Amino acid sequence: EICKLRAARRIWATVMRDRYKAKNPRSWLMRTHVQTAGCSLTEQQPLNNIIRVAYQAMAGVLGGCQSLHTDSFDETLGLPTEQAVTIALRTQQIIAHETGVTRTVDPLGGSHFVEGLTDEMEADANQIIKEVDDMGGVVAGINKGYFRRSIAEAAYRYGQEIEASDRIIVGVNEYID
Repeated sequence: EICKLRAARRIWATVMRDRYKAKNPRSWLMRTHVQTAGCSLTEQQPLNNIIRVAYQAMAGVLGGCQSLHTDSFDETLGLPTEQAVTIALRTQQIIAHETGVTRTVDPLGGSHFVEGLTDEMEADANQIIKEVDDMGGVVAGINKGYFRRSIAEAAYRYGQEIEASDRIIVGVNEYID
C-alpha cells in the first residue's frame, strides 16, 4: 500500500508535467486521501480488525497521504458502535502523535527495498495506463468492460488464494477459534 501511494504520486507528477505540460510545480502535486480497506475487515473475529485498520492507516501515512479515514473494527457487523468509532479515532491520534512518522515528509525515502517496490509498481501502473491509452482512453475502456473485468479478475484471484490457503486471513482460514 505504501508503494502504491508513492508510485501514484510519481506517476501523477510525470503526467501533469509531461502529458499536460503543466508549468507550475504546485500543479504536479497530488493530494491524497486514504481510507482503510473495509473489504479487508472480517466478521469472524472482529477485534482483529483493530490491527488491520492500524497497519493500513500507518501504510497510508508512510505513503504520504494528507487525509485519513480509519474504519471501525465492527463495521462488518452493522453500524459501528461508539467504542469502535473511538478506537478508530485513537488509532489516527496515536499514529499522528506517538510514532514520529509525521516529523518527516517521506519517512521511508531512501529505503532500497521500498524504492525498488515503488519502481516496480510504477512500471506496472504505466503499463496499465498504456493499455488504456491503446484502447482509446478511459471512456473506451469503460465501454469495453476493461475496468470491470480487471476488478472482477483481481477479486476472483484474491478469493481463490484465500480458499487455497495461499493467502492467510487470520481468524478466517487460519487461527480459527
